[in-house]
Amino acid sequence: MTITIELMDRLALIGVSHRRGGAGGVERYQEAFHPESLPFQHQVLLSTCNRWDVLAVLPEGFTLSQARDRLSLPGTKPYAYTSEAALEQLTRIAASLDSLNPGEDQIMGQVREAFAEAQKKGVSHPVLSFALQTALRVAKKVRTEIELAPVETSLFSLARPRLEQLLPRGGNVAVLGLGKMGTLAAKSVASLNYCVYLVNRSRDRLEEFIVQSPTTKNLIPVTLESFLVKPPAIEAIVCATPIKHLVDDVLLAKLPGLKLIVDLGIPRNADADVARGLGIEVLDVDSLQGLGQQRRVVLADKLAQAERLVQKEVELAMTEWTEKQLGPSIKKLRDMYVQTIAEVLSQEEAEKLAHKFAHVPVKGLRAIAREYGLDAAKLFLSEAGLE
Repeated sequence: MTITIELMDRLALIGVSHRRGGAGGVERYQEAFHPESLPFQHQVLLSTCNRWDVLAVLPEGFTLSQARDRLSLPGTKPYAYTSEAALEQLTRIAASLDSLNPGEDQIMGQVREAFAEAQKKGVSHPVLSFALQTALRVAKKVRTEIELAPVETSLFSLARPRLEQLLPRGGNVAVLGLGKMGTLAAKSVASLNYCVYLVNRSRDRLEEFIVQSPTTKNLIPVTLESFLVKPPAIEAIVCATPIKHLVDDVLLAKLPGLKLIVDLGIPRNADADVARGLGIEVLDVDSLQGLGQQRRVVLADKLAQAERLVQKEVELAMTEWTEKQLGPSIKKLRDMYVQTIAEVLSQEEAEKLAHKFAHVPVKGLRAIAREYGLDAAKLFLSEAGLE
């Protein structure tokens, strides 16, 4: 009988974020690496507007350093975590503690969707499943127990105060893209009583959004095609599409009254140099980072509580994982005692004695695993003929 012990030290989290590489770094990683080009059989890719991360099980003989080197680009070396540190960082990401805007809602859903997409493609590994399920469970606990931000807080929430400063109530704003981020931005802008032009490729998505909106009086649907040809007179644009430089010099020439561009897209939707050259203010992922840091100062105590909660829950999860991995070996140890004792005693008596005799080595085995990891426990089991 062979007992398989899944070792957490093969779990790796490698990536870049707005903090390491900026928006440009995230954009380059999204362009350079696709799931098919990554050197892992078991992986989950998380790619958002302000981060690119791959959670993977390293192949046998493939070190974290080698994986990191394979995923380095000129001028950018990704961060890399393994084992429990990888699980803790993944949990911090899911709980939005590592987000540009701490406490924003979207990231937990994005982690869940990335997991579901990997499962759909047939990626299944117990270490990956354990890590993602733990991260999502703990992230939900953080969200429930610690109030970091109101519901539907998003990256756009950082830009909203500046929009209100620049535009009088009743101004005209266009929201380009009605994905999840664009939808949150559109709802937020509409709540400010601006006239909101909803711009999207799909007319069906435009109609769906308007039907689902509590108020439609200040929402005007516009297809992307018609917007690019003849845009309405607007004073601000919120971009949340996957189209690079959608807002270019040609479009900007048709918008003489434009004051502000909030670019939430990756790749970046607006040509910032051209826009700024025309006197238009541009808030993108890089410029929003400072506003995010200001929120971190305000939330310092709550973020510290959240970090402590994450560390505690990850430690508990790792203990449970170790116990689960040792379970089959512990059963085999007890069975061996029963088999030996049953040669001279009845089966019932053998089982009682076996349980008592196994108590000491089982206790020691668990202590070894806690103190030195499953590798050490695996060595013990191998020498004892139990692995």
